[in-house]
Amino acid sequence: MKCFDAHVHFFHHCSMDELRNKLALMEENGFGGVDALVIVEFPPEFDIVLKMIPGQFHPYITRDALENQRDPFPLLDSGCSLKIVPFVDARFIAEEMEKKIKAYGQKGFKGLKLLYVPEEDQELRIGGMENTFNRTRRESEDITSRLIDGASSQRMPILIHVDLRKHGPFIEEMVKSHPETNFNIPHLGFSRRTISSFLERHSNCYTDLSSMAPFMEKDPGPYKKFVETYQDKVLFGSDAWVDQPEQIHSAMKCISRILGDEGILHKVMNRNYSIFHAQNRGGQFG
Repeated sequence: MKCFDAHVHFFHHCSMDELRNKLALMEENGFGGVDALVIVEFPPEFDIVLKMIPGQFHPYITRDALENQRDPFPLLDSGCSLKIVPFVDARFIAEEMEKKIKAYGQKGFKGLKLLYVPEEDQELRIGGMENTFNRTRRESEDITSRLIDGASSQRMPILIHVDLRKHGPFIEEMVKSHPETNFNIPHLGFSRRTISSFLERHSNCYTDLSSMAPFMEKDPGPYKKFVETYQDKVLFGSDAWVDQPEQIHSAMKCISRILGDEGILHKVMNRNYSIFHAQNRGGQFG
């Protein structure tokens, strides 16, 4: 069974040749493809960039890493056999949203990644849109909804990082307003209870297990039950960088060990990923 990772950041510090070798290692470890999240635009002020990236990742983020990841197509065009699905990470896009998303779609991007954090998140150490951009909650909602409109018009699936405990009503409005667009709300939306209601009410809503392996190891029972209950709507995700195949493989092995059941693993690691993408492309994945 080929495994697919729905949550990989395209940051890398290595050369293109080294990166190809790392991707080849992923294939050797049983992976067939990844959703690669690419920050295509970012401000020149490095401190502003860091405010919109979780604090735990700051030691890894450099200007070179930002530049390395903004254009995945030389790698895609070089004949890489691992399937890489590029997502536009639009956390810094706030003007001409629909026009830009259309242009990125024409360039070859297949999905949209959003970070919806209106206020400061002290736990994750994200500055938030209000502090970083001097933006009101209403302005954040308007920009986010227009980015979603643009992606939906291009038949792009959407991955949106959001704490559903704080912003569930707005996100549910977005999911309901775009029934033909699939949404992946990663990290279980930071609430198993709330994401459960989303998965039950909305056929176009999914979630992924990115960054969840440590929590699942600590308390496996409730997480295993959650995945068993919503086994058709859960995706595997690592939240690793694209040049960290060992971390991606480690997350896969951990989650596989906890879930155990081969049928459920096939859905989480393979089948659900294909369905998530195929429904946004007129029923054809690829």
